[in-house]
Amino acid sequence: MKFIARSSSRSRTTRAPRCEDSCQKGWRLLYIVTAYYKCSEVLRPYVLGYLQEICRDPGTRFQGIAKACEQNLRKTFQFGGRREFPSSLELKAMVAGRSAKRQLFLLPGGMERHLKIKTCSVALDVIEEICYEMGLHRPEAFDEYVIFAVTNRGRCQGRYVSF
Repeated sequence: MKFIARSSSRSRTTRAPRCEDSCQKGWRLLYIVTAYYKCSEVLRPYVLGYLQEICRDPGTRFQGIAKACEQNLRKTFQFGGRREFPSSLELKAMVAGRSAKRQLFLLPGGMERHLKIKTCSVALDVIEEICYEMGLHRPEAFDEYVIFAVTNRGRCQGRYVSF
């Protein structure tokens, strides 16, 4: 991560198009890495401090992706990194700067709901969002709901995900 952090910060003062492109690619790579891997406990405060510093500086061009990297890293420490590597389509989207997709969720009663899923979204995020839409704001309410994930194009293979 040290190389990526240097790469993403070195071009802040240089505004040449090549440097900007390199800096942007460095941030996108850091975004992907923070979704999959934890840094060491020794490095953690420095990486988080660096990302928070970038987020606080109003003149920084990459505030948005720095915030996303910080969120990815926090989720990775809280829940563990993603277990499934991205498909080639998802990886191409991430490299192009698109870090979210709209995922269809089927609710009881035949209702359909599309939710925005990010690289580090977990089942709890989906449950919280649906609960908020139903007017349930207490964390205890989230424990009452589970997600049944249908895979392989609806061939009745699924699993329950709860917290």
